[in-house]
Order: sequence, then C-alpha cells, then structure tokens
Amino acid sequence: MRLNSKVCVEPQESVVRIVYASEACIGAGVYAEMERIRASAVRHNVPVGIHTALLYQSGWFVQWKEGPGHALLRLTDRLAADPRHHSLRIVHSSRGPRLLSGPWSMAIVQTNEEPESMARRVARLRQSMENGVQYSPPAVWRQLSTPLGHPGAAQQTNPDAFQRILVCAAAASPSFEFARWLAARHQQPLVRRRFAGDEGLDVGTDYVDFNDDDRVLRVIAMSRKGLAVPLTRAFVPDYSHIVLLLSGEPERDLPLLDKVAAACAGLASPPVLVGVAQHHATHSRPFALAHHLGLIYLDAQAHPHDCAGVWAAVHPLLARWREAANSGPLSIPDLFAMR
Repeated sequence: MRLNSKVCVEPQESVVRIVYASEACIGAGVYAEMERIRASAVRHNVPVGIHTALLYQSGWFVQWKEGPGHALLRLTDRLAADPRHHSLRIVHSSRGPRLLSGPWSMAIVQTNEEPESMARRVARLRQSMENGVQYSPPAVWRQLSTPLGHPGAAQQTNPDAFQRILVCAAAASPSFEFARWLAARHQQPLVRRRFAGDEGLDVGTDYVDFNDDDRVLRVIAMSRKGLAVPLTRAFVPDYSHIVLLLSGEPERDLPLLDKVAAACAGLASPPVLVGVAQHHATHSRPFALAHHLGLIYLDAQAHPHDCAGVWAAVHPLLARWREAANSGPLSIPDLFAMR
C-alpha cells in the first residue's frame, strides 16, 4: 500500500482551467520581458484567485491559467489585445481541481526547434479539442514543450509508452551530471530549461528522452529548490519515481526528503522514492523519514557522481513503474459558450 494513515487527501477546490498558445512579438531580452509580465500578473491576478504558468519556447508563448470562470474570461479578453503576442489559440478548457499550487510560474525552454514545428503541435491540439477530445493541462503542456524530433514526442499522452523520472541531489550537481551522461550515452539532445516562481526561485532543469526497451524514458534533473515552484509541483503526479542522490550527510539529505514530501503532499499515489548512496547505512534515516510520511522508499548502492554506477543500480528498479496521472482525456466545458 502506497500511503499510511498519516497521509490524508483533502477535497480540492474546483476551478476553470485554460491553456492557450500564441505567437510572441518580442525580440531580445525574453527573460526580462517575462519578468515584467510576472510583476503585472501577480499584482492583478492574485486578488481574483487566478494562478498562471507561462512558457516561452520556439518563438511562442504558452499560458496555463486556473481560477474563477468570469475572472478568466475578462483576463483572456484583455490578453488578446496585448501587443507582445498575437493569434491566441485556446487548446484546452476544463473545470477541475486546481493543479497550480501558487500564483505564478514561468519557464524558458532552450531548443533549436523552428517556430513552424511548434505551430504544428498547436494546430494538432486545437483540432483535437474541436473534435471533442482533449487532455489535461499537464498533458497539453508536455505536448507543446516537447520538440517533434524527440523520442516518444507523439506518445506523450500514452501512459503505456512513456515513463518520467525526476532526479534530485542533496548536494552539488550530480543530478545534472547524470542527465548529461544519459544524453551522451543514448546520443540524444539534452534540453535545458529555466524556471521561476512568483518570488524568484530561479532554477535550471535539464531533461533527456530516450528509448528504453518497450518504453520511452524522460529523465529530468532538478535542483531541490525547484520542487517549490508551482509549475514543477503540478507535474509530480506524472513521475513514476523520484531518484534521490544522497550525500551521506544527514544535514543535507533529510532536508531533501522534506522538500520531496512537501511536493508529494495530498497525492493519492505519490511517486516511489529511490535513494542512491555509496554506503548502505546512509539509507537508514531517509528510509525512516519516508516511512513516517507514508512514502515508499527503495535503496540503491552507488556513488552519486558515478553516473554509470547510478544507472546500473537504479535502472532495474525503474522497471516497476506505474501509469502516469493526468494523461487521460477530459470533456470540454461550456465555459467559452458564455459569450
């Protein structure tokens, strides 16, 4: 059983959720412009209960918004006239639980992909929505942010084909070293992303997609403070496992467990934790803490900076994976028929 009696799942607030894509009309200084958008959005949207995630990639903006329906309608009308973008296309609308835990997140994905490739993904999602089939906001976000040339790009919504793993380190940057090593080993591009929250929390995160037997694996490296960004938390249910590269120092390892537990709070089926440490004794306190919090903890032996050793120790455990949440189809509400 995944959870014990210490963990309870409280009823979630029901909100309207929309995702739209638009073509950006900004030149250099993208991040600075997004910071200006953040300042305005936090000032205007927080009082009316709207939470937002903003993505810039390949010359496009993607915004995921959640909140009261009438407030979102007014906001969408105002955004359509913003000169920093044009040709706004809604690719998702639904009512359901709030998935963004904070008022603001933003991300920039560094890729050589041409805008036309992004446009094809937007058109595909728009056509799917018009045909009466759409996917959850996280699934839409994944489809729009994954370049078409990546392994499994066309299988993002198939839980039987795609597995996602998060890797965090207690100290230094072995998680990013591990992602780079996997990219080189499988001869696949390493995608670099930059995230921020409403009060800073500027973090980098890298990922690599590659074929692994009968599935596509996405391995995401993230610093532990990235677990506090609302957008990254919204994707925690997608991960089958969270790999923790432990330092052997409790003052570093236990705070990492605390941050992971906070990101998993309220999930009916949280990811399995896989602790990686050089010495078996290192696992005793993280295991006890995870057990106390109702989380499954598996131990693996390897030096955190030995990428080949980490992969050899972790890979067999990853085969026991579950279907990712947030990937099933949703019905389209009548929100935008209110006009």
